[in-house]
Amino acid sequence: MQSLGKELKRLRSDKKWTQAFAAREIGIQQSYLSKLENGQFIPSPEVIEKLKRCYGEACFDCYLPVTTSTKVPLKKLPILSFTLLIISLMVWLCATYEIFYAETYFTYQAKQEDFLAFNVTQQYQGERFIEGDVTYQIVGERQVSRIENRFLIVTSTVCILLSIVAALLSQSHRFGKL
Repeated sequence: MQSLGKELKRLRSDKKWTQAFAAREIGIQQSYLSKLENGQFIPSPEVIEKLKRCYGEACFDCYLPVTTSTKVPLKKLPILSFTLLIISLMVWLCATYEIFYAETYFTYQAKQEDFLAFNVTQQYQGERFIEGDVTYQIVGERQVSRIENRFLIVTSTVCILLSIVAALLSQSHRFGKL
């Protein structure tokens, strides 16, 4: 950054300061100021602020370094938020339709003379089913609210909202640069 170095030398000579005095006034080391004036270093935003306070110049903003590290994640943010949205929707649907943890239990009864047996299952076997030589008949079903499904629904809903917010932020950042 040769132009910044020339500008720093010009400002210092206009004030008739030595390099050592200017470095003390700015709040940096003389060797660092020398390297800035010779174009060997690019100052950080904090040093630019110190230069502005010392020299009273607003033109130092054009010398702020452009950071590209923040641009890379913002380009990936829409892809990540879309992926999170799809996965969250799939988990939400699975929890809502009881694919992972069934909430309906069916009770079947088998009765033959003195023999009485009950079979409770998560699988609907029809009105009657035969297991071995015993015939079971459905006597009831009940709904059980599973904590696992509620946890999956709440977690996936939060993830859906986060993915929407992330997508909106990436879009507003992209439109803000236009």
